[in-house]
Amino acid sequence: MRRWSSVLAAIVLSAGLAGLGAAQVPPAASEAPAPGGVLGSVTKGNTTVVFEPANPSDIETQPLTIWDGFATAHPGVARALAFRPSLMNDSGYLKKHPELNAFFEEHPDVRDAMAADPGNFAAIPPRPGE
Repeated sequence: MRRWSSVLAAIVLSAGLAGLGAAQVPPAASEAPAPGGVLGSVTKGNTTVVFEPANPSDIETQPLTIWDGFATAHPGVARALAFRPSLMNDSGYLKKHPELNAFFEEHPDVRDAMAADPGNFAAIPPRPGE
């Protein structure tokens, strides 16, 4: 009786492991996503996360371009605002950085866009070696 239960347990375990392996088969080259399509997906349990390319159609690029010019000329200020966007409303910080205050007075649309979605204006710094 023990022998049959051991054999049955081995069969069940093998079938279970084979099922897990089949779920992790990488896509074939012919299944590569079309340009602009799905970049990949991750499934864990009953949750699937699908990665798609960014869609810049809903982002106004003019304020980003204007900000990029200022950020290039003032990388310390740009870095500080990337980590703490609330500094753009800090009068003490604006007094220490009159060029930022002048920039926001000249470009109130950039300030409004930055206040609405500061993440669009925060560049990810390159990692060491990049």
